[in-house]
Amino acid sequence: MRSRLAAPLIAFACFALAAPAHAHTVWLVPEKAGRWHVLFGGHAGQTNAYPADKLKTVRAIAANGKTLPVRRTVAPDGVHLAIEGKPSVILAHYDNGIHTSRTDGPSVEKPMNQVPHATRGVRAIKYHKTLADWTPAVARSYGQPFELVPLSATRPVAGRPMKLRVLIGGKPAPGIAIARNEEGREAVTDAQGVASFTPVAGFNRIWSGRRVPVKGNPAFTEDSIEYSLGFFAE
Repeated sequence: MRSRLAAPLIAFACFALAAPAHAHTVWLVPEKAGRWHVLFGGHAGQTNAYPADKLKTVRAIAANGKTLPVRRTVAPDGVHLAIEGKPSVILAHYDNGIHTSRTDGPSVEKPMNQVPHATRGVRAIKYHKTLADWTPAVARSYGQPFELVPLSATRPVAGRPMKLRVLIGGKPAPGIAIARNEEGREAVTDAQGVASFTPVAGFNRIWSGRRVPVKGNPAFTEDSIEYSLGFFAE
């Protein structure tokens, strides 16, 4: 006999394991010493313009765990960051708003209860982590609602698998897909929330995320969290 929990669990798995078909994430790329460029985009490395005020928080953390000063500059190509000191980890939170589908036109960035003929609304939140320097700080959790954490602080080597743990609400999350950039599916987390990823030489960007249905909220019907983890491998 099938458990009464089977249907909800199957539905959750479909959301959690869904491939990133329409993924958009935020990530950082280094510029000159101490400076970083915040990018937003989707497939095949394509980037999109974005409102600077959607970048809600940025936090830079040194090897000793202390928070470093971060200065933002808004330019036509996005937000640029100047970090005082040497960060091991940089965290970002980006709120992409609520996107509502409707029967009589393209989707709009408004809550469902503000859109006539609305059929579906997705609240889209993005989190990011850059591993800038491989000190013990990179293997710690920083309390992001959805977070990827390497199990080792050893600098990654191209072609050698590394292990990551996915945390949701600070707890290991099984059954969550990870992917290279926003394409395909590299692996799925096990019962301990752990998955393996094989880095390539140079810059690596790992995607993960989940969508869950929301009931009883007039503004949206789905909650979408997408995560990107960026680092360089030798």
